[in-house]
Amino acid sequence: MARELVRSGHLVRSLRLAPFATSAAAVAAYLVVRLGDTHDTVGDLRVLGLLLALGSGYALDDSAAITLQASPYGLARRLWLRMACAVAVVVPVWAAVLAVYLPSAPAGDRWSLGLGLTTELAATVTVMWAVAAWARRMGFDQPGIITTPVLLASLLLAASIPQAPMLVGFGREWTPAHLRWSGIAVAATCALVAAMRDPAARWATRGRPQ
Repeated sequence: MARELVRSGHLVRSLRLAPFATSAAAVAAYLVVRLGDTHDTVGDLRVLGLLLALGSGYALDDSAAITLQASPYGLARRLWLRMACAVAVVVPVWAAVLAVYLPSAPAGDRWSLGLGLTTELAATVTVMWAVAAWARRMGFDQPGIITTPVLLASLLLAASIPQAPMLVGFGREWTPAHLRWSGIAVAATCALVAAMRDPAARWATRGRPQ
């Protein structure tokens, strides 16, 4: 069934492409405006990552979700297909953005900057998908609209906690901050996996009679 959804083009047609197109256009416009000005590599890459994450939050919107709930095709597979489509857009765009900005960073810092900012983007997108998946589980067929305020509120919270800074410039706090980002990514992944269980599924219990 997955192959049929992809082959027929139904999967792509059912995705909300406007947010992805808007994000890609915003990234392109930002690059044009900032062309040649790469002195704030970390700040610019965070803005571009935010734009990509905002578009990705709508990947789980599905007007046919109620109809497909009755199909034998599992919820997890349906959501993984949609997320895979989003990843197919985000990864090449992010790779191109890194290729533009990282050469302006000191040679010894490029690997750490690229890995750290990619961790931030991955954690952010995973949080948005977890929020959208739980919203869908609660009955929202178009949960993308919920992810935008959640993302902005989360970033404000991350920037306002001085005891455990997460939005930091490159330096002494860089590695500890990204260990925290990695923890958020793991927690969000666990929440996402839990949200993708079919509503009728039951956790297996040890010693249950066969």
